[in-house]
Amino acid sequence: MLLIYGVRRWVRRKSRSFPLAMMGMALLMLIWSCSPKAAPTASRKPSPKKSPYEEVVKLARSYLGTPYRYGGMDKNGVDCSGLTCRVYLDAAGIRLPRTAYDQALVGEPVKKEDLRPGDLVFFKEPRAARITHVGIVSAVEGGKVRFIHAASGRRQVVEDDLDHPHWKARYMGARRPITPSKADAHTDQPEKSKP
Repeated sequence: MLLIYGVRRWVRRKSRSFPLAMMGMALLMLIWSCSPKAAPTASRKPSPKKSPYEEVVKLARSYLGTPYRYGGMDKNGVDCSGLTCRVYLDAAGIRLPRTAYDQALVGEPVKKEDLRPGDLVFFKEPRAARITHVGIVSAVEGGKVRFIHAASGRRQVVEDDLDHPHWKARYMGARRPITPSKADAHTDQPEKSKP
């Protein structure tokens, strides 16, 4: 208050337009009193980045119900290797070969008891000479392994148990395309900006 009184006295002495100066002071006080106080900021911890394995499984799950289409690689329709190609490229930045047979040569081999979400599992028909089908491990709980794949017979992307007799008889092995060094490199990358 003392400051305002002093300014008022100075304005009376120095200014011929006292009413105009008083209006300016009143406006200044109004603006000053209406300015927001510093709002408390919430200290929000940044959400931890998901591992590339989690991203692969999350994206694979988003394809459940997508129609089976031979040669397809998008949500309009996919085949088994098209699904794995698209999911690994979009979720982990890893470019896989286009066929199940060639994908079975990528990454590190994995024993059945060491499977984890994100691994690729491979199958062949009983009379086939080589690998003909691929899926992505989606869950491992209590020794039960589930995988997501584009099933031509069911005409869509589905999730199945690896221990089902149909798949158990055709199982040929598994690979881990995301090695520890690739996983570390993935989590160090900055977030991709989406247009």
